[in-house]
Amino acid sequence: MRLRQVSLAATLSLVAGLTTATVGLADSAVHADGTVALPLSGYAHLVVDPAHQHVFVSQGAGSTGIVVTDLSGTPITTVAGEQGATGLALSPDGGTLYAALADGGAIAAIDTATLTETARWSTGAGSSPVSVAVAGGRVWYGYTAGGNGGIGSVDPSAPAPAAIPQPALSHWTTAPLLATGGDVLAAEEPQGNLSHVATFGVASGTTSVKADTLVIGGTATGLAVTGDGTRVLLAAPQQLALRAYRSTDLAAADPAGYFTGGSGSAPGSVAVDTDGTVAVAGTSGVYLYAGTNTLAENHLTLPSGTVAPDGLEWGADGTTLYAVTKDSSGAYSLNVLGAPKLTDSELALRHPQYAVPTERYTVSGSLSTRGLLPAGAALKVTRDGTALPDTTLGADGTFTFTDLRQDEGTNTYQVAYAGDATHRPAAASLTVNVAKLPTDVVGTDITSANPGSVVLAGRLMAQLGLGTFPQGTTVQVARRDESTQQTVPLGSVPVDPATLRFTVTDAPGGAGSFMYVFTYAGDATHQPSESGMSLVVAPYAPALTLSAPATAVRGAALSFGGKLGDGPYAAGRTVTVSRKDAAHSTPVTSTVPVAADGTITVRDTPDIGGANTYTVTYPGDASHKAATAVATVQVSRAATALTVTSSAPSYAYGATATVTAHLGTTYNGRTVSIYATPYGGAKTLVTTGTVDAYGNLRTTYKVTRNTTFTASFAGDYRYAPATATRAVNGYVKIATALGGYYTSTTYSGSTYRVFHKTVKPTVTATLTPNKAGQCERFEVQRYYSAAWHTLTTSGCYALSSTSSAKAQLSLTNALNQKFRVRSKYERSTKDLSNVSTWGGWLYFVVRT
Repeated sequence: MRLRQVSLAATLSLVAGLTTATVGLADSAVHADGTVALPLSGYAHLVVDPAHQHVFVSQGAGSTGIVVTDLSGTPITTVAGEQGATGLALSPDGGTLYAALADGGAIAAIDTATLTETARWSTGAGSSPVSVAVAGGRVWYGYTAGGNGGIGSVDPSAPAPAAIPQPALSHWTTAPLLATGGDVLAAEEPQGNLSHVATFGVASGTTSVKADTLVIGGTATGLAVTGDGTRVLLAAPQQLALRAYRSTDLAAADPAGYFTGGSGSAPGSVAVDTDGTVAVAGTSGVYLYAGTNTLAENHLTLPSGTVAPDGLEWGADGTTLYAVTKDSSGAYSLNVLGAPKLTDSELALRHPQYAVPTERYTVSGSLSTRGLLPAGAALKVTRDGTALPDTTLGADGTFTFTDLRQDEGTNTYQVAYAGDATHRPAAASLTVNVAKLPTDVVGTDITSANPGSVVLAGRLMAQLGLGTFPQGTTVQVARRDESTQQTVPLGSVPVDPATLRFTVTDAPGGAGSFMYVFTYAGDATHQPSESGMSLVVAPYAPALTLSAPATAVRGAALSFGGKLGDGPYAAGRTVTVSRKDAAHSTPVTSTVPVAADGTITVRDTPDIGGANTYTVTYPGDASHKAATAVATVQVSRAATALTVTSSAPSYAYGATATVTAHLGTTYNGRTVSIYATPYGGAKTLVTTGTVDAYGNLRTTYKVTRNTTFTASFAGDYRYAPATATRAVNGYVKIATALGGYYTSTTYSGSTYRVFHKTVKPTVTATLTPNKAGQCERFEVQRYYSAAWHTLTTSGCYALSSTSSAKAQLSLTNALNQKFRVRSKYERSTKDLSNVSTWGGWLYFVVRT
């Protein structure tokens, strides 16, 4: 009887649209074909003899026999007299069972056909052999001797077989656990959380050390060597996983471990089948791995308790796994697992991206399973019960198939996987709703929107951007006036199948609010749709340009052109022309027709000179906003004479100048303005007035510095403006004083200062305005021969910060002589505000 796998009931989910529906098998507990109680006082080791349909179970130290069952686990007999049978091993031909008798100090040979002991080889008093393995034509055993462990061997083919210790292999602290595979012997003993492991080559009965070291392990209860002899597998309950090492150097193999359930899982049993399948058991159940694949193909939990240490063994059929379990009461059972390598499989189907009539669509799916995927497996496909071509499972576990339907409706697909030697079957079902794709036709961009040109773009879209539109697809377009609700058909526009865009070109002929309606009629794979796009068409804002001349002759005909942009213009449209000039505060207006292309011509005969400003205004219409442009034409005027004079060319500081402006012939303007601009100062209005009958206008002005007088005539209707200037000089004010005299006297009406002959007179000059840093000179004259004669002229004295300079006079032969002195301001090139100025004379005489 084969293992019965409990699976989830198949369920079918039918979802329209884009939903995935899947059906498959899920991971579950695995129960044995047979779970039979074993009459055991304890448990040590398990061996399966498929040739004779027997299972041998040893009970360890303190027992007296080996329990024998059939392959279903039913007890047949007990091989008695096997004191403390612990380790068991079959000969390569399956004819002999070797048992390590821990209490008997021997290795027993039992005929597997007769179930009787045929030989016993003593391992020595107190040796307690606990493990046994067969390789290289010898029976190897692990034992204790003198408080230490050792390894010995028996050559069953020898004329007188005997158990012989192997000194070169005997360096163990306790009896080592042994395992063989591919002519490799592995031995293990616990060393705390580590294990002392050694591997030996034992081909043809000879031994050679391959590796000998400590590895991550502990108190191992399961030890195995793969059939090719390349890897050593160590099951130690202290670890989180089964450990794997290279037999050549006991370095970590690849992979280095096999998961057994995580913390507390206590891996204690391991069995390797001839195909490389690794079974490892702990408190979390049994995990099966396909050789070096680290993803478990299956996880088995057994109902009869926990797998006993070293309680796993593969049958020779490549499918059956035997497990001895122990429950909480201490009772043992044999579990026969008929197909543990068959892993659960699950199929999942995914809805096609879209499914529309007349277009082939693709259904995709995947198969998931523990362990290796059955890549290349054929999957059966049906549609509503009708077989479709098979599809093939890809290396990544995915598959696809395609189908086509000419009309709308539903198709139900079923995909089935028949299973294989390592995978259970699975099936999945999916209903696909074949329907036309919803569409949407929308406006997207507006390139222009004016009465003469509306250009807008649109786009035809299918739901989620799916499906394709054929060449020749069109969209119908209509324009609806929102104010009148009148609709004008505009015909159809083509849709670019690559971009799905279309362009609408229209000329509504006027401003307003419009709705552009787009209608798509649909096709075999697309539903029809309609939408609208509102836009406001604003009137043109035309540019109005004028080409008026800069000047014109008064009284002569004047003509200039203009142009309104954004034509054409309807017949009868006009612009208003208004002219402003000096004689008209209210503009003179007229109307001018607008040609169809927007051209206008302005004609006039200006009779007022000066600036004539023409303002041209278009009032606007249904398609055009109002527009205005301005042009100024300077109309010629006659010239008139204008002069300005002053009462003198130069003036003392603060003196009053009389300024006279004279205006010649004019038409209707006789007003003149006179301005004064002192050097460095602002131009200021002195007076404004009407000239007298002689054309004159007079005014006065006090001069303190060089000043320019300007006369200005503003012009009138026929005479142009005119200006005239007059520049006058301004002297500085010099105050001169003598110092050191003791009295004054008068000669010929002039006052003289009187100095003692011993005094040197001082003369001081002070200037207004302040001329600090400028040059001041002094001149002295003496009176003799009835005339004044210059005695000396000083060099340049720099005026102080208070604008003064002081000199001392040294007189020789001056007694009873008459003198006079004066100073002169001598401007530099830096002073442009005043001119050089002589001060007045001061008179003095010298007495004893």
